[in-house]
Amino acid sequence: MSAGSQSLGVSNAPFVSQIQAFIDAVNGDGYVHKTSDLGSIPVSVYTDRDRFDIESQNIFAKAPVILGHISQIPRKGDHFTFDHLGQPLLVVRGQDDQVRVFYNICRHRGVRLVSREGVARKPSFVCPYHNWTYGLDGQLNHIPCLETFENDDVSGRHLVEVSSGIAGGFIFASLAGKGPIDMDGFLGELTGDFDALAMGEQAFFKQSVRTTKSNWKLIVEAFQDGYHVVRLHRNSVGPLFLDNVADTMRIKQHIRAMVARQGFDKMCQDDPKDWDVRNQLSLAYFVYPNTIMIIHPDYISQLGLFPVSPNETICVHSCFLDEEPKSEKAKAHFERAFDIIDKEVFTAEDFFVCEQAQIGMTSGVNQSFPLSKHEIGLKIFHEIVNEQIGDWPTV
Repeated sequence: MSAGSQSLGVSNAPFVSQIQAFIDAVNGDGYVHKTSDLGSIPVSVYTDRDRFDIESQNIFAKAPVILGHISQIPRKGDHFTFDHLGQPLLVVRGQDDQVRVFYNICRHRGVRLVSREGVARKPSFVCPYHNWTYGLDGQLNHIPCLETFENDDVSGRHLVEVSSGIAGGFIFASLAGKGPIDMDGFLGELTGDFDALAMGEQAFFKQSVRTTKSNWKLIVEAFQDGYHVVRLHRNSVGPLFLDNVADTMRIKQHIRAMVARQGFDKMCQDDPKDWDVRNQLSLAYFVYPNTIMIIHPDYISQLGLFPVSPNETICVHSCFLDEEPKSEKAKAHFERAFDIIDKEVFTAEDFFVCEQAQIGMTSGVNQSFPLSKHEIGLKIFHEIVNEQIGDWPTV
């Protein structure tokens, strides 16, 4: 077993029933039979500006979105800014150890309280313009020359809190609604997956941020089928997987996908209590609306996709470990692992073909794209999106 991997048995793995059904469905050719009216996907869903605006308004302006993980801000006063949702946000761990999300905006003249990137620590937030001062709980604690303000309620201008919640250690926020997010209601059975995978106990290791010239949905799709794995990734991770042995399950508005690794044949013969899930399968989650989580044998990749335009997406890739590296050798191992998956797999292969596909989308040569039975995850994903925005005209 690889360092840091977890053996997830029947007693603590809510996905065991799907794995067993997956095993039962695989025949000697390694083909998982699916019956569905797959149809095709119109090119316009990736290129149309009106479609993009509808997605922005009905999905990203409403749904809970992951901003980060509690392991990024372990100490009181730790905080980081987040601007990828089109609003300046500030994620803070308070003196009471609670994590809150605020608009990163002074209530006097609207100046951003914190402008630096990355995690920092402060006992309070002081606006650089006129030095209005706020506590870690968002309370306005000091106004210089308060007596010169005629407005009686000026001292009540506390920071505006954003609706938020935590599940599996991940910090979710929604620009719509007020108060805590009902995480169990939003995630459904995925909360059990998060617990089984010890997501809340993960340690943040490293992060990359890049802009990809591709529609955000193309990137989601790249992680929803096993059809491309041994082909696109033939010079990197492809040899680690079986060809076209994959399964997909919808959970509320989310997706759990499984792609069989080379150890899957043994898994098919073993008792479930002996399964080594992280080494025999690759679990890939689509957490609505814009997150991909991939469970590697000894680390976890979390991809946040933030659309900028129909053909441009900010991709934030965060790496999480079961525990912080205890030696320089262990740290070097995970540094190399991150570079391989981040640069050689995601960027050079997945993102590259998404950008090439986006170029082809705008050519006008194709009006739609057919789906194979190995791409059932794409159909499920588009059904989820269309439920939020209404059916897009088919070709």
